[in-house]
Amino acid sequence: MGRRPLWIAALLLVGAAGAFWGAGSVPIALLSLAAVAAVVALSGTARRILGALLIVVGIAAAFSGHWLAIAGGVLVAGSGALQVALGARMPKIGVGGQKARSHDPEADMWRALERGDDPTDDKTPGGPSSNE
Repeated sequence: MGRRPLWIAALLLVGAAGAFWGAGSVPIALLSLAAVAAVVALSGTARRILGALLIVVGIAAAFSGHWLAIAGGVLVAGSGALQVALGARMPKIGVGGQKARSHDPEADMWRALERGDDPTDDKTPGGPSSNE
């Protein structure tokens, strides 16, 4: 499926934040920006629940009367609808997408140095005796 729907949902929220900011609805603009982080971090059912909440927020915000707030509400509701419809299939960005770190003796030595350990010491984890 790809990541396109995820980024479309995030960009709709960024656009909504700009519209709400322009309309003077700063709290809803900040909520829209926080929702961008949530959309990227969540997956599955949690993302679909967030989408349903965003639909409600978008509809409520559109009733403020200012044309920018109406546009922002439409964008938030659109992002929410996209998440409800495709949220379970959108990829999760974060720790789960990283590959497991393979054992690399040179990298282990650099990590030991970063911790302040002597990697050449036989008693240090990752030292010469642990590679045998």
